[in-house]
Amino acid sequence: MLIFKKEKQVVELALNHAEATGESLAIMVAAINAYAADDSTQLAESTARVDSLESSADQLLREIRELLYSGAYLPTIRGDIYRLLSTVDSVTNEIEECLHFVNNRKPESLGIYQTEITSILELTESCFAELQKALRAFFKPKGKVEELRAHASEVGKLESSIDIQERALTARIFESELSLAEKQELAQLLAMLGNISDEIENAADELELLSLKSIV
Repeated sequence: MLIFKKEKQVVELALNHAEATGESLAIMVAAINAYAADDSTQLAESTARVDSLESSADQLLREIRELLYSGAYLPTIRGDIYRLLSTVDSVTNEIEECLHFVNNRKPESLGIYQTEITSILELTESCFAELQKALRAFFKPKGKVEELRAHASEVGKLESSIDIQERALTARIFESELSLAEKQELAQLLAMLGNISDEIENAADELELLSLKSIV
């Protein structure tokens, strides 16, 4: 039937959208880690690649919206599906904004806290990987509620760990001998990194709410 064909298209586009977001995150992580290690050669190119992926993700979201408007899924959950994927799209936007910040501002003191920054970035990648697993569980033919909830729970745990590390590092930065401008710059970057994991958790929350309506 046509309606099931449209739903299959939504699933494919939604998973492609998440893949584009994951690729953007991997590029950002590699670029920031390299910059912290005093290698800025890939920063501009990485920023341009993330810009391109963000545009592609926006296009995928528009295609999904058109499929939902044209009858994919039951009317009771169409808005919830779109809200979920819009939240995933917000992750991409936060990644883009964070990488632009580093590319434009080029914070000089980032390398001092390379180990801590790398740890936060690794946790952020793990956090998004758990969200992707939860999305795949949701979009399986009959859904996998327990699998979805397990991965969503991991998202929450990882987001909490990121928050803890972010707060601890921010406190250390403001206790350091750096200038106030440098402290504020690094604190702003940490807040932007935190925004990424916040949006990942928001998407996991939306996914759990959606599963209550649609998975038997």
